[in-house]
Amino acid sequence: RPPPPGSMSKRRSSRAIEAAGAPSKQRRGEPLICLVCGLYADGKVAVACSLLKELKATSVLVGDLAAKRAVSKKAGGAFEVAEYAAEVPHLPDGSIVIVVHDFAQPSRVAAAVEASGSSSPKLLCVIDARSFLDEWESVEALPPRLREAAKTDLRAHLRDKKRCEVLAECVESADVIALSHAEAADADELEMLEAMLR
Repeated sequence: RPPPPGSMSKRRSSRAIEAAGAPSKQRRGEPLICLVCGLYADGKVAVACSLLKELKATSVLVGDLAAKRAVSKKAGGAFEVAEYAAEVPHLPDGSIVIVVHDFAQPSRVAAAVEASGSSSPKLLCVIDARSFLDEWESVEALPPRLREAAKTDLRAHLRDKKRCEVLAECVESADVIALSHAEAADADELEMLEAMLR
């Protein structure tokens, strides 16, 4: 299966939680800003909650109400979870996990975060191993119901794009890719995914 235009030539793959917290260019004690993106909402919530367990004192910003409810429930009230309504979130002080809107352009949010004088954010993309290859090759537009709901949402930068274009934007701007439900994919699919994502 050949990758669509804008293929992923510079992919890195590693354990998401370790890599997101790794001190690569980060100075010790400097707050970590991690943007969690992708179309797989449950996966984004699971990864965000795993990050919260590791980072301890962290603020959480989410791009939609459903994500706010899910993170709040999984975090068990241990963290303050706030929904951001602007095109890009206003950042509180300290370490932050941002679960961006499903149709947000992660590179745009990251650029705005950096422009605000904050430390450079790490972009973490969550993909679903069960459906990624089919979605990557699909030329279908996002469902009309979702496009209509996102029309007036400033956070939904990619609302007019096809599903594969939204996935490509998320994957190609990621520093780290977290593969969810790898146990449900067969060995050939995992091998193809790994080759595409490297």
